[in-house]
Amino acid sequence: MNQPPEYCPYCGTTVSVVEDPGDGVSTLETVGTASVYWCESCEDCVFYNAVPGGSAVVIDGDSLLLVEDFRSPGEWKLPSGRVELGERPSEGVARELEEETGLAVDPGDLTYWTDDAVELADDQYMSNVDYAVPRSKTTGTVEAGSDATDARFFTPAEFAASEYTIKHTHVARFGDDGLAWIHDGARAALQAVDEPLS
Repeated sequence: MNQPPEYCPYCGTTVSVVEDPGDGVSTLETVGTASVYWCESCEDCVFYNAVPGGSAVVIDGDSLLLVEDFRSPGEWKLPSGRVELGERPSEGVARELEEETGLAVDPGDLTYWTDDAVELADDQYMSNVDYAVPRSKTTGTVEAGSDATDARFFTPAEFAASEYTIKHTHVARFGDDGLAWIHDGARAALQAVDEPLS
C-alpha cells in the first residue's frame, strides 16, 4: 500500500516535500500531491510512487467474468488486484484471477487490453495493466475465492438488468459503470491477435 512518506525508509529521518530537486530529477505532480521528498540525513530523494496492479477480462461469448467484492456486497468488479514483489504485471493478474475465481491461466496467454492510472482512495494511486483472455484459455471451475463473495459470467445486458452495481473503484478507473464497452474493447484486443472466440 502506498502513502505519502513521512519518514525516510532507509534511516527513519523525517522527510520534506521537494519543490525543485534539481540535478535532473523531475518533480511530478499528481492531483496536487508532490511525489518527491527529501531526506536531509541521507541527502537523497524519497519517491512516492503508484502501486502496480491490473485486471483480467475473461470473455466467454457475449459474457465476461465478474467477482463480487467481499468488502462491498452488491458491488462487482473484474478479477483484479495488486502486483506482488517479483511479479510481472501478467503474472500478478493471472494469480489474482485464480485467487478470486478459481480459473487458472498461463500469463503468456493474457493479451494486453488497456492501462490506466488513478487515485482509487485518498493519496493511494495505482497504475494498472489490464488483460483480456478467452475462457477457452483458462482452466478450472468458476468459484469465488477467499477475497470474493461470488464470481460469475454476465452479459452486459444481464448485468444492467440486475440489482448489482459496478464497484466504485472500477468506475473511477474506467470512467463508466457499464460493461458493454469493456466487453467490446477486450474482444477487439483478442481479435487483433487472432484469438479464437466462442
